[in-house]
Amino acid sequence: MADKVIKVAVAGNPNTGKTTLINALAGTNLHVGNWPGVTVEKKEAIIEYKGYKIHLVDLPGTYSLSNDVAEEKIAIDFLVKEKPDLVIDVVDATNLERNLYLTIQLLEIDLPLVIALNMWDEAQEKGIHIDTKKLERLLCCRVIPTTAIKGEGVSEILDAVIQIYQNKEKFHCSLHLEDQLEDELRKLKECIKNIQPLLFDVYPERFLLLSLVEGNTFFIDLAVDSRILKQAKTIREKLEKLYHRDISTLLVEERYSIIISIYEQCVKKTTKEKFDLTLFLDKIFLHKVLGFPIFFFFMWLLFKFTFELSAPYVDWLDSSLSDVVAPIVYHFLTDIGTSPWLRSLITEGIIGGVGFVLVFVPVLFFLYIFMAILEGSGYMARAAFLMDRVMAVFGLSGKSFIPMLIGFGCNVPAVYATRTLENPKEKILTTLMIPFMSCGARLTVYAFFVTIFFTEYQTAVILFLYILGIVVAAVVAVLLQKLVFKAEAIPFILELPPYRFPTFRFIIRNAWIKTKAFLYEAGTFILATSIVIWFLLHLPIGVKKPEDSLFGKISHTIAPVFYPLGFGNWEAAGSLISGFVAKEVVLSTMGNIYSGEIVEEKPEEVKLSEGLLKIGKGFVDANLEMGKNFLSIFGLYKVEFEEEEEDSSLIKAVRDAFTPLTAISFLVFLLLYTPCMATVFAIKQELNSWKWTGVSILISFTSAWIMAFIVFNVGKMIAGG
Repeated sequence: MADKVIKVAVAGNPNTGKTTLINALAGTNLHVGNWPGVTVEKKEAIIEYKGYKIHLVDLPGTYSLSNDVAEEKIAIDFLVKEKPDLVIDVVDATNLERNLYLTIQLLEIDLPLVIALNMWDEAQEKGIHIDTKKLERLLCCRVIPTTAIKGEGVSEILDAVIQIYQNKEKFHCSLHLEDQLEDELRKLKECIKNIQPLLFDVYPERFLLLSLVEGNTFFIDLAVDSRILKQAKTIREKLEKLYHRDISTLLVEERYSIIISIYEQCVKKTTKEKFDLTLFLDKIFLHKVLGFPIFFFFMWLLFKFTFELSAPYVDWLDSSLSDVVAPIVYHFLTDIGTSPWLRSLITEGIIGGVGFVLVFVPVLFFLYIFMAILEGSGYMARAAFLMDRVMAVFGLSGKSFIPMLIGFGCNVPAVYATRTLENPKEKILTTLMIPFMSCGARLTVYAFFVTIFFTEYQTAVILFLYILGIVVAAVVAVLLQKLVFKAEAIPFILELPPYRFPTFRFIIRNAWIKTKAFLYEAGTFILATSIVIWFLLHLPIGVKKPEDSLFGKISHTIAPVFYPLGFGNWEAAGSLISGFVAKEVVLSTMGNIYSGEIVEEKPEEVKLSEGLLKIGKGFVDANLEMGKNFLSIFGLYKVEFEEEEEDSSLIKAVRDAFTPLTAISFLVFLLLYTPCMATVFAIKQELNSWKWTGVSILISFTSAWIMAFIVFNVGKMIAGG
């Protein structure tokens, strides 16, 4: 019995609580990725329940199964070709009439169906009474009330899945359309039986007949006999002439006539004089004057919340690895007599690589917490609505603004935030713009250079760089929209869900599932890249000078590319190579290069007990610091920052190697060129395409070279004049 696997597809309209129900069913077993070949998010999980393994596959949220768009094609292909054992249809109980359209089409596919009548508590509060038993009889399937956000009805759903699977229950529901339509469908059915009966063995009969009549054959892999297609076309033209409307409109009307009949028999409403919170809040949040200031406040809060609250945990993880784990491992390896290069590989390459992975975990986790709050509360849809008109100039919808805003803190979570974008083209375009948003890591390098070369104009120079990034992103978006995506406008259909209070369980689970996906997939790539960079710096074995290493030789080789930009030396080229690992590493690489020697650092010995105590104390301190940062966001606590003194030898070396003009050219290139390896992998993971990842790298590098070239040469002309 334990080997029995039940494959279950979970379908539903957007904003029905489908994701919440999936999370409630699967817990933290949920795996997040992308459907093969497309950018649409895929969630699936295998859970063990009462001796069965239930394989849940979350289909993209769709309103119908009639259109040749990515989300609906994925749903149809899975349902028709994969033939799951059962389908769970998540329906919004407060909006049953609209949600039943997808249900009717799922019944046409003729798979065992369980309806999860979600948001049951909200329906009752609104005075909506649904006769679930009568609904079951009319739809010929199980109907189970659920409140996914509270976990209510979850076990009943799983019990129904097992019961239907065990009993081999397969209900056949006769939902008849208008008589003339049914007569024509019978004629087409006989035609197929006589000419190509194999079609009925591969595709569900009712769904196939309606699709052929409507002209939707995109899901059919077999070559359909031309006589069948001709018969379907004849029927379509006959019906359109008879009813004076196109066949798609006719089928929509026919399905809705069935839905209205079912709805009127099963749903009763009692009028309740109740304060409408959604209407009241929308008058404030969508106000033509107040809406934007409120929106920018929430975005500022999102930005501050993510990066201020995660910072103490980032520092804690960094210090735990560098000050405790690495020294303990280093001295252990020394005691057992390992060679210096192996010690360096493990402590710097591997443990250092792990550090690059872990540094993003707190940032992503806090980002996903706040995103879950905004999405679960219903405000995210309002934010998209407000920004839609502004973003339309660049061929995007309002939803694209939030990932781009997050990019000013860190490009990695910004790319992962694009998974809220349903339209594949919009997701690609937004993702390609994000690397131009100047992240916090770049700011550390800006600050170092402007302190040396632009003492009186520090703010102006940094502001110029931020604005330049936005301008270049806008230009790239407009060009891509006109040259690449010109054939496809991006429609923006928006539904405003009611305001809700997301539960703590929903928020934490949602954040952890997405963070775990990053750890599993992005972590391996970042770690591998860090090890490769280490080898480049330390081969051949025993190399003492950076310029004699493979890293130095590669830097020497590519340095001429930067001659026209004013900084064509191998030291600058090498620091930009290391910037691919992480932009903040640019300064430390410069320090190593200008010191002229690769030295194995011998960390101070740390006892295991002392190390564990230090990690524990650091975690407590991080929590306290997080609390202080939280209060400081609202002005309730003043955080005092300690100024760090820069290495004076590095300052002297950089001052000798750069001029103010070459420095600004270098910073422009640093702003725009290929983002860090974590961002590159995030782009690959989200777009599920090496092609678009390569395009992103190419656009970034080309834009950086062109802008730095313009800045340097225009600067030379001005100085020369």
